[in-house]
Amino acid sequence: MRVAAVVVTFNRSDLLQRSLAAIEKQSYLPEKLFVIDNASTDSTPEILKNRQMKLPTAVHRLAKNTGGAGGFFYGMDVAYSEGYDAFWIMDDDTIPREDTLEKLVQGLEKAGESRGELPSYAASMVVWKDGNACYMNLPTVSWDGVMPLAREENWLNLDCCSFVSCLVSREAVKQCGLPYPEYFIWFDDAEYTYRLAKWREGIFVPDSICDHWMPNNAGVYWGEVTEDNFWKFSRGARNQVSAAMSLRKLRILADLFQGMVSQLRKSPAPLKLKLKLVRAALSGFAQRPRIRYPRAERK
Repeated sequence: MRVAAVVVTFNRSDLLQRSLAAIEKQSYLPEKLFVIDNASTDSTPEILKNRQMKLPTAVHRLAKNTGGAGGFFYGMDVAYSEGYDAFWIMDDDTIPREDTLEKLVQGLEKAGESRGELPSYAASMVVWKDGNACYMNLPTVSWDGVMPLAREENWLNLDCCSFVSCLVSREAVKQCGLPYPEYFIWFDDAEYTYRLAKWREGIFVPDSICDHWMPNNAGVYWGEVTEDNFWKFSRGARNQVSAAMSLRKLRILADLFQGMVSQLRKSPAPLKLKLKLVRAALSGFAQRPRIRYPRAERK
């Protein structure tokens, strides 16, 4: 399996260097590394220019910050055009262990043999600095998720996962298109992997482990919205509503509004800010991005 690694980065040069070094030490090496620089304003451009890469590497600096969603849209499109079989995607604060990719490839191929067709993607176990699972990166198991365990397989069937060490098959990208760049940040990964799993379930490979060096091990809590982080919370709420409608998964919508109501009720945030967040969520009903397919497949 010819794998391209796609890393999206923005203003985290120290973490990026750790991530790149870990990718270069994989027991199963990607054939090429694509680094998408989202118009970083720190030392990232200089470091990428001067660093001695140990893998064939293509650095693409975007003209403006398009968020993680825009970065993965661009990076997967470029990598797809070069003919790779699968795309290993991650943010710049993802530190894979030496056999992370090897285990993902093994899981994808073994599941393909068992099913008679490759899963749309394979996701790693994402852990925080203390060894506990990352709340932000917990995958969602599908209704038949544990079925492989009865056959003594070492994976679970998934509905969705995060973009922190996710291996997406070429066939899935061809059939289902690319992530929505309009989402910018938050829920872009969930929407995309839900979309892929509607076509063909993904898998969770628990012995493929990577470390996520996020500042805190915490999930999304709507009650923590402030004026400073509103830009992120508002996109998350909007995107979740948009995804629920495009995927026709009303449970996503129900989970969002149940969480917002219960958490905002207890929040010290000003009423004006709470209402502003609710309006942002409601704007998702009008957000209907179209699926874009890789340029190599466009007629």
